[in-house]
Amino acid sequence: MRLTQVVNKHKLSTFYRSTQVQVNQWKFYYCIGKEMASKSPNMFCGTCSRRSKSTKAIKYCTDCEDALCSECLDVHGTIKACASHHVIDVNVIDGNPVIVNKSCDVHPDMVLELFCSDHDTLCCRSCMASDHRSCEKLLPIEVAAKGVKRSTMYEEINNDVRILNTAVNELEDKKRKSMLSLNDSKEIVQQEVTNLKKQLQKRIQELEAVLMSEIDKMHTNLSKKSSDDLEKYAIDKKRYKIFQNNLNPSQHMDQKVKYLCSFII
Repeated sequence: MRLTQVVNKHKLSTFYRSTQVQVNQWKFYYCIGKEMASKSPNMFCGTCSRRSKSTKAIKYCTDCEDALCSECLDVHGTIKACASHHVIDVNVIDGNPVIVNKSCDVHPDMVLELFCSDHDTLCCRSCMASDHRSCEKLLPIEVAAKGVKRSTMYEEINNDVRILNTAVNELEDKKRKSMLSLNDSKEIVQQEVTNLKKQLQKRIQELEAVLMSEIDKMHTNLSKKSSDDLEKYAIDKKRYKIFQNNLNPSQHMDQKVKYLCSFII
């Protein structure tokens, strides 16, 4: 059975919504609270604890959300503001009581305390006085909830809760595996990027070496050609000078005569 099917079948969130929840479901949660309490350590009086005293609690006020010892319970009962509070035995809840909507929709200031078997509904004392005065089967919720653990519905819900728990565990396991896979994928991609960077750097260095070698060769060739050209120009220059001198003999002789005459004078 799929997780959504189980949730849609029983609508577990409706346990917390209003007094319109199914009475048997309310009984079921009440029973679960008792079962949890049986596995929990003894509770201490909250009022005494705040006064640095450790006194074992015997009652729990669901409105104050506080545990009470016998002495504090008496004081609690004398306070006008607490007169309508719902007090139950501590063995019904644990340190984290099951949260169920305890307020009456019709009378928000009143707490649901009774179950009317005639109308199959939960009611407060004001409802009892106004709408259930003639009802014969009006019981405290604690009494009406007895035996619910042996009901077929309890077994069905208990089984579906186990299915829900299994499904959630499977989802959690899959999510953890997914996170591990995600982390592994991250490392793989990062390593691939690092390797690609190294390959690119290596290739760039190789291209740099090739280009530098080509530049050196080009420079050598151009330098040699320039040197060869300069030597050729020097040879041509001398050749042209000799050719020019041969084209002007008279000027050449005049210079010789002048040279000889300089010695005679």
